[in-house]
Amino acid sequence: MMNEPGYIPPPDVDRRLLANLRRSRLEMEELGWKLEEVIAKLDEEHRQIQQKRLQTLLNSQ
Repeated sequence: MMNEPGYIPPPDVDRRLLANLRRSRLEMEELGWKLEEVIAKLDEEHRQIQQKRLQTLLNSQ
């Protein structure tokens, strides 16, 4: 039993698909950076809340 060779798309299809993959990778990288910014802001907000709670506890004693 012989295997038939796989389909090889024309070069322009390869170039277009590769360009789409590169763009998708860059968009995901950008989203990753934006997510890191959101996480950093939430971390800072959490630290401020913790600091206010500690300050309130210290002032109430």
